[in-house]
Amino acid sequence: MVTRPVLMSARKPKLVLSPNARQDLSDVLVYTEQQWGKSQRAVYKAAFTHGLGELRRYPDLGRPRDDLRPGLRSYLIRQHVVYYRVEPDAIRVDRILHAAMDATRRLDE
Repeated sequence: MVTRPVLMSARKPKLVLSPNARQDLSDVLVYTEQQWGKSQRAVYKAAFTHGLGELRRYPDLGRPRDDLRPGLRSYLIRQHVVYYRVEPDAIRVDRILHAAMDATRRLDE
């Protein structure tokens, strides 16, 4: 009898949101609820949950943004851009900004 090695799936890196990114996400959800109601907030929250999960599964999904900072990537979720870095054990989210915001200025806050 021939035995085959068991293939283990690669572990997904953990997702780490900076304090600024946590505040950004909270602000987006509060604003969404104030403007469009709880159901739209739930829709937007689900979009972020799905999008951030996709980044954990496919860390290189976003486009390189070395023009802003070396090693930085960006990924669009609805009208917001997630700015993040891929590290060996984690996806580190620096900011979550509306696409119309000046990322150069906001990344330095």
